[in-house]
Amino acid sequence: MSVAYGIDFGTTNSVLARATATGTEAIILDDQLPGEWQGTGFDKVLPSVIGFDLAGQPTFGWRAKTMEGAKLEAVKRLFATEDQVVIGSQRLDVETAAAIFFRHVQGRAAASGLMERLDRAVVTIPANSRGKARYRTKLSAGLAGIEVSALINEPTAAAMAHARAIGENQRILVFDWGGGTLDVTVLEAVNGVFIEETSKGIQRLGGIDLDMKFMETLLPRISGSDAWRPLERDLFRLSLERAKIALSAGDSTYVALPRGGTMEVTRAQFVEAVAPLLNRTREPVETCLRESAGRIDHLVMVGGSSKIPAVQSMIADLVGAEPDARIDPMTAIAEGAAIADGILQGIITDLQFFVGTEHALGTVVHNPGDPAEGGFSVLIGRNTKYPAKATDAYLPGNDFQELVDVEVIEGDPDKPIGHEDNVVLKSWTVTLPEKRLKVDAAFDITYLYDVDGILHVSAQDRRSGQVFMDEELSFGAAEDRSALPKLRRDVDQLMAGTTRSAGTAAPVPPRGPGLSDASRLVIRRAEDKVIPYIDDEDARVLRSLVARLQEAERQEEEACRATLERELRKHAYLL
Repeated sequence: MSVAYGIDFGTTNSVLARATATGTEAIILDDQLPGEWQGTGFDKVLPSVIGFDLAGQPTFGWRAKTMEGAKLEAVKRLFATEDQVVIGSQRLDVETAAAIFFRHVQGRAAASGLMERLDRAVVTIPANSRGKARYRTKLSAGLAGIEVSALINEPTAAAMAHARAIGENQRILVFDWGGGTLDVTVLEAVNGVFIEETSKGIQRLGGIDLDMKFMETLLPRISGSDAWRPLERDLFRLSLERAKIALSAGDSTYVALPRGGTMEVTRAQFVEAVAPLLNRTREPVETCLRESAGRIDHLVMVGGSSKIPAVQSMIADLVGAEPDARIDPMTAIAEGAAIADGILQGIITDLQFFVGTEHALGTVVHNPGDPAEGGFSVLIGRNTKYPAKATDAYLPGNDFQELVDVEVIEGDPDKPIGHEDNVVLKSWTVTLPEKRLKVDAAFDITYLYDVDGILHVSAQDRRSGQVFMDEELSFGAAEDRSALPKLRRDVDQLMAGTTRSAGTAAPVPPRGPGLSDASRLVIRRAEDKVIPYIDDEDARVLRSLVARLQEAERQEEEACRATLERELRKHAYLL
């Protein structure tokens, strides 16, 4: 039976789901749900927490979340800002840390009894995720041996999980508020196709921030709390997180204190403490309603923070619709991602989706009259659908200039170039082909977004047609592709003994002449993107499979290609 997978890689919790032509289901990845968390609706989520035990072995999920000692929470939040993380005595590249978490998901999927190996999936990202975070998400999954068939926005995935219940020709607002980020998206469902109309969000606002704010207001009321050790504060924060969840169902509950005893907290206290954060969620909703005016037929609210009664009431009033409660808000994003993977594989044929940019993308340009203050030259506008391509012409700033700096900027062109919403993703220094007067030295810059939202940038001389830059936007550890196999070996070493072997490639039948376009594409990926960067033994395996495919008889070609594709997924971090 054909199966598709979706991974909701969340800031605080992650979920794996699979889809077939007949339905979707979330896979239980962690059977160690602590007793105090029973009945909270968290049985199908895997806490996105990484720790190391006393023996130096990595640990994940509920065990890591509740353990004493060093652990890393919310690694996804670090993608935009950090290159390395420290967990106890371990210093890891941030991509490696995320990759061992993805590898754990892969291993737990195998342990759950799934017959189909998890080596390809659609992975979700916040709609307001920047290019750096998108790229690192894809790379981290690839380092774990999971090829990302597409990165899709979390609100779009949530809407797709509701697709068959929602029906045709409907407008949907998705309010996705989880542990770390807030995304608001308006989509239109037309003849089974989900099209993003507009999207707005806040990158660092979620359940983590609510918990910290609530704790800040309570600590002054607790005698002796200023003397608590870091571990005791951590235990109190966990107890407070459970209390927050309980307050969505009741008016009051009790919080365990780390040195004994309990403290009563009420829903009213919680709402008062976090009111400034709750009020911040209004702006993205109002922006989306303004940019995509018209009646909202369905309100979909997903993520743990969206279950707070005060939030549900406020958003329902703003939107003019009650939340659709037919799909579990904790698993909807993963289920929608699995549906998206099913669409891409051709397993699901009655639905379709398109995703787009939340931020404008362009180049920093400088006015000769004021060279210090750059301007935002937009190439791809906000809310442009993927895939997207745009080209514009530029001139050097001076006659006979030899070098040009190309700066890729993402954000809001209506705000000053130095505003925090505007982020320079990357800079290149491009060598011009020859010295010329600037009026004769025009060059084109082309930006290309693929369906993943991964950016490709090229620069071409207008006079000669010479291409003097053509690169995929990469960051951090991935900037040197030759270093990626070492990162993969680091992941393998860290996870040695924690996941079962992936096995070996199945034997392939005899071969003959003739190749389809699909087979030539797979061979080109192997020869151009993977074989030059891996060790000799792995390269020999791939060269052998390439040779078999090149010589395959027509009736055997598909099986040979599938075998090569499976082997390539072991090196998905290079694809």
